[in-house]
Amino acid sequence: MKRQIRESFSSLRTQSTYNARLLKSLLPPRLQLDNLECLEGYDGRGTPLPPLEEDAVESKSTLQRSLPKSVEDIDPAILDDDARAIVVTETNHPFRITNVNIAWEGLCGYSRDECKGKSLGELLQGPGTDEGAVTALVAKLLSGEEAGTVLTNYTKSGRKFRNDLRVRPVVDEMGKTVRFVGVLREVMNQDKKSYVGGDNETENRSGREKSQLPFMS
Repeated sequence: MKRQIRESFSSLRTQSTYNARLLKSLLPPRLQLDNLECLEGYDGRGTPLPPLEEDAVESKSTLQRSLPKSVEDIDPAILDDDARAIVVTETNHPFRITNVNIAWEGLCGYSRDECKGKSLGELLQGPGTDEGAVTALVAKLLSGEEAGTVLTNYTKSGRKFRNDLRVRPVVDEMGKTVRFVGVLREVMNQDKKSYVGGDNETENRSGREKSQLPFMS
């Protein structure tokens, strides 16, 4: 969609101005661009184009998508095309990581090679991680249910963040659970203020306690 808009802009560009009405007539009706006056005089430099309503709808839709649930859903190529941060683990303690996607690497700071064979707890947990919340989440997961919670986790650099975590079992064609999958989403600034204490939002990973948490240790 954004590529289509850029191409439309390029075709309509006349020196330093754009014909907003003509642009609207060439774009899909579902965009519902009722206010294009702000595009008049836009020369393609400096301030980016205003966000489109469809962009917001697509972003919300991405967050609401269901979790991967079959072996086919966790194919590495499919996961890398997903904008959500996704991790796949073994089904037995300590729930070692078997795969992560590009979005997970970007959020947590670890490369795929770095985290394979390690546990999520070893990489992401710290003194602010709620053991009770993790235990309750894993209990539901082991019973075959999808579960979710919000945890305090830490990136590779030690940055503290609030993690809206959703997990579920992944089954094969016979219905047997073969992997666990988790989708991570960082809670934005306005929501995480109440969880971050002190003036420094990062904590020293080297000094934090290594608790043995199911799915996180």
